[in-house]
Amino acid sequence: MARPIHPVVVGTAGHIDHGKSSLVRALTGIDPDRLKEEQERGLTIDLGFARWKMRDGRWLGVVDVPGHERFVRNMVAGCTGIDLVLLVVAADDGVMPQTIEHLDILDVLGVRRGLIVMTKIDMVDPALADMAQAEVEELVKGTVLEGAEVCRVSSVTGEGIEELKLRIEELARGLDPRPAGGAFRMPIQRVFTLPGIGTVITGIPLAGTIAPGDEVEILPGGERLRVRGLHAYGGKVEQAVAGHSSALSVPDARQAGLHRGMVACAPGSYPVGSAIDLDLQLLGRAKALRHRSPVRVHTGTVEVRGDVLLLDRDRLEPGARTTVRVLLDEPMCCAHGDRFLLRLETPAVTIGGGTVLRVVSEHGRYRRKDLGSELSSLREAGDRPESRIAHELAQKGPSGCPIQDLARALECDEASAEEALRGMADVHLHARARRAFRREDLAAGERELLDSVDRMLAKRAAAASIQRSALRATKTLPQPLIDAVFESLQEQGRVRAGSQGQMLFQDRLRPLGPAEQQRLDAIVALCEQQPFRPPDRAEIEAHVGATGDALSGLLDRGCDEGRLERVGEHFYAHKALRTALHAIRRNCLAHAEALDIPALRDELDTSRKYLIPLLEHVDALGLTVLRGGVRRLLASSALSRELAQEG
Repeated sequence: MARPIHPVVVGTAGHIDHGKSSLVRALTGIDPDRLKEEQERGLTIDLGFARWKMRDGRWLGVVDVPGHERFVRNMVAGCTGIDLVLLVVAADDGVMPQTIEHLDILDVLGVRRGLIVMTKIDMVDPALADMAQAEVEELVKGTVLEGAEVCRVSSVTGEGIEELKLRIEELARGLDPRPAGGAFRMPIQRVFTLPGIGTVITGIPLAGTIAPGDEVEILPGGERLRVRGLHAYGGKVEQAVAGHSSALSVPDARQAGLHRGMVACAPGSYPVGSAIDLDLQLLGRAKALRHRSPVRVHTGTVEVRGDVLLLDRDRLEPGARTTVRVLLDEPMCCAHGDRFLLRLETPAVTIGGGTVLRVVSEHGRYRRKDLGSELSSLREAGDRPESRIAHELAQKGPSGCPIQDLARALECDEASAEEALRGMADVHLHARARRAFRREDLAAGERELLDSVDRMLAKRAAAASIQRSALRATKTLPQPLIDAVFESLQEQGRVRAGSQGQMLFQDRLRPLGPAEQQRLDAIVALCEQQPFRPPDRAEIEAHVGATGDALSGLLDRGCDEGRLERVGEHFYAHKALRTALHAIRRNCLAHAEALDIPALRDELDTSRKYLIPLLEHVDALGLTVLRGGVRRLLASSALSRELAQEG
């Protein structure tokens, strides 16, 4: 049964013992402290979850986070997917150390909206509450909570609770739902087992949707699991959607290998890397960060140690922004645009954060300056798929980029990447190779390829074709670009594929001069006079008085125009060769599809000297095949069907 769920998650933040869990109980009637130790000590250690039904009938999810400094990693994991935060400040304490750090974390992670909730107002007089409010309003200036409304409540007496619920619902309704498009991705917050159900993983999906029966890939690791059932906010649901705190039943999982920090996602859609490139903003209250400082990176629900590489300097001053690479001790799965938090190893304090630019699966040698420029360009590309595609193609240069790689860079499926490519006027899509190129690279490649053809045919000016393999050997153009240029020229009708690997350039079929045309006509006439005992090159030289490159160009031109065809060392007139093909087909059909060579020799009035090269040529055309010393007709071949239609 479908459950009406509002795809917005509310979360708490604030100093220890400022009443976050009590506030959640007062709002929802649910105790978020699920661990026995938490309930006995009155101290939130891990994430807690609750829900309440809004006045319009939809369910709203709540995440309660620990406030103690020792559990900041759990607090950050809980912030994954939070859309609306309640910064809790006790009226009797005011701003405290974890108030400041939690605010920094919320600011760095880019929580969209929030309220400041002043608790314990039943314990102080209004003047002291006013002082605490003024203190926190000063603190949030310049952060995501600047100008946020302050709501005063008492979780003990219930004062202000109903008004707070109304305000939360109002803000929640005003937030746009997280986009449900794209490939499914959910950082795992909890893993547990239930009797009769098996392994369950929970979290807040960041993108996409999933339904029972779908498959998820667990990253890092790559284990693929079938989703058997879905729950959200206390009941079964038909699909998990971005922004819904969800539980996925995956009974086939090896539970020992699953843990918080992993990601459940659509198979093959997201990268895992041993390094990540980041757009980093250092906090103004942080100390300067040095090149290769050890740090801990928090994103999603994962925390990984790494070394930060400053690319354009050796020291990053407080409040400064730059692009960096972090070499990770363990592989991590995240995506472009994810928010991250950076904390020092020692002392364990938050120093900054920002957005993930890309995940790097393999990193080798690099120049800091060049990598810094590349990452700055990637940052400027922003989140628009077209801009990021343009960046990737600029980095790849003339070699272009496979659609598969572009889809991986965009964290989407290949169909979505291809759709984006087709909408970009400055991009050429080589559909057969499933590879994209900048049109400027394609145009430059076309000019260079045609110039190369002109150089190769400079001494045979009459010729209009060249062996494709000759161009494959060029060192100046990458092969993928050559293939794309050829296909583009063929689509324009400027190049067509000929027999025996020839590529005919239509632009070169300009009319010959009178003398050249006369010689070519004489060559064709000679070949027609001797149809099945064709002349070799020496005979042609003697007949027309042309030699060397000039004669080679005329012979090539005759082949390009379809008037001649080279067979071994001889040249057949096109009409004569076609007659020979029909004779071979008739001969085979008359002898149970096996060629009777003596009968063919007599019919064509030729000799072994000419017949053997002719038959090998016909094999290459695909009309016949030599098997066990017998040459047989390939009756189903395209050429055989074509000859049958000619009659």
